Amino acid sequence: MENLMEETNMDTFKGSDGQIDVEALYNAYRELREKTKHMFLIPDETTPTEQKQAFYRALGVPETSDQYEITCHHKLLSSDPQVNELLFQQGFTNKQVQAVYDLAATKILPIIEELAADYESDRQKEALIRHFGGEEKWNEVSRQLAVWAKQNVSPAILSALAGTYEGVMTLYNMMQSKEPKIMSNGQEKYTPTDEASLQKMMMDPKYWKEQDPDFVRQVTEGFRRLYPSS
Repeated sequence: MENLMEETNMDTFKGSDGQIDVEALYNAYRELREKTKHMFLIPDETTPTEQKQAFYRALGVPETSDQYEITCHHKLLSSDPQVNELLFQQGFTNKQVQAVYDLAATKILPIIEELAADYESDRQKEALIRHFGGEEKWNEVSRQLAVWAKQNVSPAILSALAGTYEGVMTLYNMMQSKEPKIMSNGQEKYTPTDEASLQKMMMDPKYWKEQDPDFVRQVTEGFRRLYPSS
């Protein structure tokens, strides 16, 4: 407002005789009115609620937080009522709230997923270290497995097995053991010996989630038959 007041200094409108130039003053008034027509005051703690609401409505903030229309671009994201209410209280427009969710999908979640993958990898490695009696022994087993797998296991199978404790133990048993019989109630079970069938079995929850001992042995046996140790 100070700039506007400076622009309307009364001395500006005095003629050489010291009298007010009414026409110049009127024109300045019209110009000032046009400038102030589009001005507004940003609400603060002292602003009445109704004025605040009118201000936010003018910006495009909905009347309530549940009126935000949000599109989540990641399978792990969903509209969160508590987050939306917090953003609503801060005067976020629908476009701004959408930007927050987009930022979470493109920047934050990938970092979380990477950290989770690193954590899971470390957890699997720690289990192997404990199983083999220490990091030094595990490093030696790991070296032997790498040499053996390079000669006996296809890259696709190695990639599928090397990422988990159970998969590494399958490789280790394939390297160490001769082909055993898989028995159940005195009957030998059918064990697939083609790679596609074995990969399909590995996707079964009984293998990767429930870790059914009998089912895991079938997968292990299949790999042994498909890639016998030299």
